[in-house]
Amino acid sequence: MVSRQDTSYKTGGSGWSFTEWLFGIVGGIAAFLGLFIMFGSEDEYVGLGGDLSWRVGDISSAWMYGLAFGGLALLAIAIFMAVAGRNRPRVESTPLSDLVLHAGVFIAVNAFVWIQDFAIGGGLDYAYWLTIPWAIGLAIHAGVYFFGPKPAAALPEETAKRELQHH
Repeated sequence: MVSRQDTSYKTGGSGWSFTEWLFGIVGGIAAFLGLFIMFGSEDEYVGLGGDLSWRVGDISSAWMYGLAFGGLALLAIAIFMAVAGRNRPRVESTPLSDLVLHAGVFIAVNAFVWIQDFAIGGGLDYAYWLTIPWAIGLAIHAGVYFFGPKPAAALPEETAKRELQHH
């Protein structure tokens, strides 16, 4: 068992959870695109739409193999990290870490959606329908964190032991 004095065990969850997800998602998308280019018809298009789309027949085979094998490698690394992370001690999340994670996912997803909305070529069509309600939810989350009731501080170990001895 790890003592409370030793802080080297703190890993941020069960291991590398953010990195596992990042490698898994990026690897999955890259592998899919590589395999789509490899097995897709020459006249198919791949991309975000508008000016950010490419005809499969015009894409270099180096990109095809790089995306396919690089994506599969990232997926393998994500699986390895998930399996290896099971043996690491779990560190409980804090209200601040939950808020930071919420804000990070908000920024990443909305950045992608806004870029995609503009890349399609029609200007701003739909991205705000995702951003506005989510921003309200994030503001409420931040408000609860900053202005809501604070949890009671945990008793130090020695005080808890003394209280248990008296009962």
